Amino acid sequence: MAGLQGLKVVDLTIFAAAPGCARLLGELGATVYKIERETGDDQRTQGVSWGMKFKTDIDDAAFDCGGFNRKWVSLNLKTKRGMDAMLQLLSEADVFITSNRTPALKRMGLDYETLHEKFPRLVWAQLRGYGERGAMADEQGYDAITYSARGGVTMSFPNAGPNFEVGNSPVAFGDWNSSNALAVGVLAALWNAQRTGVGDKVVTSLYHVSNWGMMSAICAQQQGQQHPKDRRQAPCPTNNSYVSSDGVWFVMCFGNYNKFHRKVFEALGMDAHFWEDPELNSLEALARNGRNVEVIAEMERKFREKTWAEWEPFLAEQELACEKCRTVEDVLVDEEAFANDQLRRVYYEDQGYGDDQSYTVTTMPVRLASLGDPVLHRSLPVGYDTRKVLGEIGWSEEEIAAANAAGEVKCYDGPAMPESVLRPSYGLCPAGPEEAAAMAAARAAEEAAAR
Repeated sequence: MAGLQGLKVVDLTIFAAAPGCARLLGELGATVYKIERETGDDQRTQGVSWGMKFKTDIDDAAFDCGGFNRKWVSLNLKTKRGMDAMLQLLSEADVFITSNRTPALKRMGLDYETLHEKFPRLVWAQLRGYGERGAMADEQGYDAITYSARGGVTMSFPNAGPNFEVGNSPVAFGDWNSSNALAVGVLAALWNAQRTGVGDKVVTSLYHVSNWGMMSAICAQQQGQQHPKDRRQAPCPTNNSYVSSDGVWFVMCFGNYNKFHRKVFEALGMDAHFWEDPELNSLEALARNGRNVEVIAEMERKFREKTWAEWEPFLAEQELACEKCRTVEDVLVDEEAFANDQLRRVYYEDQGYGDDQSYTVTTMPVRLASLGDPVLHRSLPVGYDTRKVLGEIGWSEEEIAAANAAGEVKCYDGPAMPESVLRPSYGLCPAGPEEAAAMAAARAAEEAAAR
């Protein structure tokens, strides 16, 4: 087996951050049981608020973002049989992931202390809003307010100046970053459980991950570097944003000004005094005399002399580290992202675009050579796998039917899913349903041969 194949994860999460962690584990090969109430994860309702204009019962890319690679189980945890099923799943699981707040977990008996006593080997992981201590410990936390607003992210990106205006960060920006942190903690705890047989408590929070991401800003602020910044006063002129004559913004990144400033200035055709004058040729001097503003103004003047189409090949030839500030629209057609399977076109029944009905989604940002490009299984309706999973843990058909009738569990009884929904997406972005089917068949054959 490769990656996390054989690992069992119980996922009691909603929205995006903690579900993102479970998705990462699932794409690395783990079996993930998504536990939803009868009405489903609140994230199933969020597509329109993200800016997506429509979704259907089987095509919901906004939900898929955090919902790929699950087994879909619906349990009423307020009932005895619903909770019995939950505890049976946990008794066989390696990891429990939750985004529920601690008071609610204690009421259900799913808090760390209770579960650790019952299942000492279980790794218990929680994604919180603010942290375990402090006045806000049990408050709700959301990406936009806890990560971006409270963490200083929102106020740091706009350029400071007379026309300063606060904007909105991309939806779930902090959620996806926080999911990575929780996954790291889970894997560390799993390693320790493998050695000792004892599971650990893993906790992270949106606010803490925001502070981690803002680490440099927090340090610099204490030494007088204000945030938000004004790019015209950047402390390192060769690590700054500039604009070409046709209005294309780009970023140069030479943090080691003392080493690279002459290379940059000569390439731009600036006067020799910018690298000969000891008051201009080191960051230490610029920090002392404030003449970084003068250097930036001259670099800006030079860059405004040519269009980006003229600058781009020249900067590449001179090996000057620059990149155009791209929009999301640009990223969606960036072949570099597709070549590396960072973006993948997945076939959707009704939500796809173009002749091949594909929809571009992101894949997890890490690869294991033993697994290759991850398999993506789309999200399914609430309770789609309840009957099958309960049968696997020993429930009879009669018990499942009775619990379903009593509202203690929910078993999907809707129309059969189209083959396109049930068929997993493999490899490097299939162009359409026929190619997707061919790639899936080839992968299945490889897996069968490996077994």
